[in-house]
Amino acid sequence: MSGGVGLRPYLLPKTRRAAFYTLGCKVNRFESDGLAQKFRELGWETVSFKEPADLYLINTCTVTAEAQRQSLQMVRQAVRNHPEAVVGAVGCATRLFPEPFLEIPGLRFVGGCVNKMALPPLVVSLRPEHRTLYLPDEGTPPLEPLFPWPETRTRALLKIQEGCDGACSYCLVPRARGRSRSLPPEEVRRGLKHLSLMGVKEVVLTGIHLGQYGSDLERPTPLAALLKDLLDRHPELQIRLSSLEPQEVGPDLRDLFHSFPNLCRHLHIPLQSGDDGILKAMNRTYSSAFYREGILDLHQRFPTLSIGADLIIGFPGETEEAFSKTYEFVSKLPLSYLHLFPFSPRPGTPAATFPGQVPQKVKKERLRIFRELDRRKRREFIARCLGKTIWAIGLDGGDPQRGNRVLTENYLTVFVSERVEKNERVRLKLIGPDGEGIKGKIVEREGGGLQRIFLGTML
Repeated sequence: MSGGVGLRPYLLPKTRRAAFYTLGCKVNRFESDGLAQKFRELGWETVSFKEPADLYLINTCTVTAEAQRQSLQMVRQAVRNHPEAVVGAVGCATRLFPEPFLEIPGLRFVGGCVNKMALPPLVVSLRPEHRTLYLPDEGTPPLEPLFPWPETRTRALLKIQEGCDGACSYCLVPRARGRSRSLPPEEVRRGLKHLSLMGVKEVVLTGIHLGQYGSDLERPTPLAALLKDLLDRHPELQIRLSSLEPQEVGPDLRDLFHSFPNLCRHLHIPLQSGDDGILKAMNRTYSSAFYREGILDLHQRFPTLSIGADLIIGFPGETEEAFSKTYEFVSKLPLSYLHLFPFSPRPGTPAATFPGQVPQKVKKERLRIFRELDRRKRREFIARCLGKTIWAIGLDGGDPQRGNRVLTENYLTVFVSERVEKNERVRLKLIGPDGEGIKGKIVEREGGGLQRIFLGTML
């Protein structure tokens, strides 16, 4: 219109996007979910690490030299691929070994490990042209109640314990994570109630040293007592435990498998070695006989209970005799799967300077032998489960030829031809092997695909 005042279009501000890449343990994965939640609360959108974003955050690991190498590699890759974005790194590797990260051109902030959740408000104003911001850890803060939505998984993780009071001769984790701290039982209960109302069907209780839960509280609460209360309050939830030390799977905890069908039939119990001399050098606090007795008792009482184990291959002083002893020991145990780690000398640990370091070539061959044993253990466990019926939960993805994927309560990935929604609970009959996996047929549906429910206030 002639002589009129031109109106400028109103442009909504662009929503900034954050992406996360996680290395290492379940606790790191939980914390990445927590960071994503913190950024969303600040108005950001969270996206896949493969998508365009304004900020890329790598959550690092240092449990092995390889994990630290991969952490540095991912940081360099993110800086190279996204020069227009802010790239940051946090986690165990950046806490203990910040120097190699600070030397990477283009990395805009380096945080610690126990201060991760305090970082989002401090870094949202950073720009790619800014100088590197270094935010090291200070002290060991109490465990923050945090109940994040499972960003990329069906199952929710809930961290109820942090830190470790152990002194394994090969491990840096106590230095990275600090002393053991526990989330008070009332906060754990609040978290489970919140996740249940969000529509989650399975919760994995996790921690750096989960079995130490409750020992630091003003009113000490053993893990088994807390678990009994949670299982009783939430029959609608499957509850799974992350790793527990052999001496922490006591009678009170074992009895819960008899009493509560919603306790997932799955335990991960690290062994590390089957040779008592090596166990002593590792500063592990049990013998091979104690470990054997516990595993055999669990297997006798619960034949389809999945029991996994960690093993460190090539620990200093692992002679051919010690290696053979471990192999024979493990081969006779009714374990379901093995997590295998070649010994990695970590700076500052006693084991890094022990005599009798095993050559890399020897470690590689021993790993090959144990990987074949792992495959055999998995096949044997599948064979024990055939013909059984068991509850499972729908996962993302699938295979056009093999069908939809579900995860059973005893930690088997099963393919079914019938349609299964993500997070839908179904009861299966396990009918046959499928390569390294297993085929199943649905005999009952509980229903309930994953639906995100908005909660105006935290319960």
